[in-house]
Amino acid sequence: MKWAVLGICLALLMPLSAWLRDNPRHRLKLWMLLGFLPFVVERFHLYMAIDSKAEWGGYVKGAEFSSLDLIALILYISLPGVRHPLPFRFSMAFYFLAVVLSAIQSPQPMESLFYAWQLGRMFLVYATVVKGCAEPRATWALMKGMGVALIMEAGVVVWQRFGSSFIQTPGTLVHQNLLGLMSHLVILPFLALLLAGRRGPLPPAVVLAGVIIDVSTASRGTVGLAAFGFLAVFLLSAAGEWTSRKRRALLVGALAIVVIAPAVLTAFQARFDKPFLYEDSYDEREAYKAAAASMLSDHPMGVGANSFSVVGNIGGYYDRGNVAAYASSRAGNVHNIYYLIAAESGYLGLISFLVFLISPLIVAFRCGWRNLRDDRGSLLLGFGVALLTVYFHCWVEWILATFSPEYLLAMTMGLVASNARALGYWRPVNRLAVGQTPSLVTLPPRFIQR
Repeated sequence: MKWAVLGICLALLMPLSAWLRDNPRHRLKLWMLLGFLPFVVERFHLYMAIDSKAEWGGYVKGAEFSSLDLIALILYISLPGVRHPLPFRFSMAFYFLAVVLSAIQSPQPMESLFYAWQLGRMFLVYATVVKGCAEPRATWALMKGMGVALIMEAGVVVWQRFGSSFIQTPGTLVHQNLLGLMSHLVILPFLALLLAGRRGPLPPAVVLAGVIIDVSTASRGTVGLAAFGFLAVFLLSAAGEWTSRKRRALLVGALAIVVIAPAVLTAFQARFDKPFLYEDSYDEREAYKAAAASMLSDHPMGVGANSFSVVGNIGGYYDRGNVAAYASSRAGNVHNIYYLIAAESGYLGLISFLVFLISPLIVAFRCGWRNLRDDRGSLLLGFGVALLTVYFHCWVEWILATFSPEYLLAMTMGLVASNARALGYWRPVNRLAVGQTPSLVTLPPRFIQR
């Protein structure tokens, strides 16, 4: 059955791309869908595995292909060609190469290459966003899709919290920490737009939805880092220009803290009143880190991507790190993406991963700061803070290695690259004419309002 579905999808690929090329106005609907799908593609199993290894202990179970990949392919083929080289291509190729090389060290090289295949899918999404979001309306449509998804998640977590008595709400995702990490990439850019003066109901609705989600997760990391992100976006925006809107935002934020604080304390109390599975003296995060450090010491080139838990068990590293003997613990990964990448792909993998993450971060902050009076500059600062917040969050989480947050990360990096290019970061293109009012996009009122 899955082969028939895949065959139909591939057969429709070129006709749909040709139709979109002749009817470009319909692309906006697909851009919105592209931004929405990372939040639901796993929950509704909108993907299939070309080569499946469901019994594999890693976090990628096969060479997968999703509906989001199909939409990205259709959009990419339908879009006109561009003459500019793809930003960040060298850092992405460096990381991809390090992952492929790690397969040499893996007990099962094919299973390690599953993660390389997943990275290839993410790079496709990134390239599609860079190519398509040269059109300003595509940028806004993609962000609208993300924003609508977050508003939907807020409705789901409210139902889970009060209708189903969840102590920590995962929304449509598999875990509350995953929802919290992904929410950073949506809330903070919308907050930057709101502070920059963007009108319309969507920016405040997304920010409010984000606050509801973060509190409902009852995750210390999510709540603390969300507070950091909100403060950082506000300070950067205020440093660029102090306006009456930002003064009102400061007052509303102070009032919101007073109102939300009791809800946060109640959520945390409900979480920590629950009996713990392990003894108080056991720290699973540190046990995993000890296992990862031992792996890296024995294997400087790594043990193979997508192989941490497998090698941890068969190589005795979980025993060395004193990881609990529970099945859930022995199937888990180190709760730190940097330790995970280092253990699996070695020092080369860690260096390439850091270059991969830092490259768009530098561009977002440098280009955003240079163009603070342009809405695109404000948006870039929002993306920069969102990326930084996620990178901090990854110090206590490994889940960025799964495809749902990777999709959102690829889109964010693509939006950073496309907006920076439009502002002439790499070469003097699309510069504002003398006397022209700067703005994020020049759109009909139907799509966006000033």
